Amino acid sequence: MTGSGRVMLLPMQERDLDEVLALEQASFTEPWTRKMFLGELRGNGFAVNVVARAGETGALMGYIMFWVVFEELHLMNLAVRPEARRRGLGTDLVRHALAVGTERGVRTVLLEVRASNLAALALYEGLGFARKCVRKGYYDHPREDAVIMTFFTEKGGATMLNEDPAILEVIRRESSEFKTLEETHHRLEDQLGELHKLHFLTAEEEQLKKRIQFDKLATKDKMAALVRNFKQSRSLAAGPSS
Repeated sequence: MTGSGRVMLLPMQERDLDEVLALEQASFTEPWTRKMFLGELRGNGFAVNVVARAGETGALMGYIMFWVVFEELHLMNLAVRPEARRRGLGTDLVRHALAVGTERGVRTVLLEVRASNLAALALYEGLGFARKCVRKGYYDHPREDAVIMTFFTEKGGATMLNEDPAILEVIRRESSEFKTLEETHHRLEDQLGELHKLHFLTAEEEQLKKRIQFDKLATKDKMAALVRNFKQSRSLAAGPSS
């Protein structure tokens, strides 16, 4: 639990949802539903969900929700109460997410934002995020492009899975589990790609997208654990250097 001036950052609880939903609906043309928030609070082991309050029991000022998986952080949702905007709270919330990610070994941070949301784009760029690409027609209500942004906590932004191609090739040969996980990861990427081609997603398709994203990150986490275990076992087998 940390403080930012008179604002306190606290773990989001189910009892916060009435206020969170009211702010969500006031902030976005495609707001998350209560079911989506409950999914993050109850069923997502990768999720970090934080509310900002004016004191421990004061009014809700904002919230941030993000996933931390292996060396990646995915910023999922951020909102600030209208009267509290342009006072640095949004920046403080993102900085908090980056600090949590750094503590957990994150190297790459990803997010998506509406192309017309100039305030959000300025906030993220002010923190060092860079525009990676544009996803055409990603949003509806109104239909609009999404700007994909990245932030690297270390120079280069490569992850372990990208740094060790030779090791990966050996693991593919020696571990059927890794090979199966890698095939699953590619399949889930393809499924997400198909959903991204749609100009409108139903509520069921939005839930499916979140489930696929979750499964994709969980698969990558298992792959990374196999890489770590493989490297450690090879290091131990080699014995101490003389």
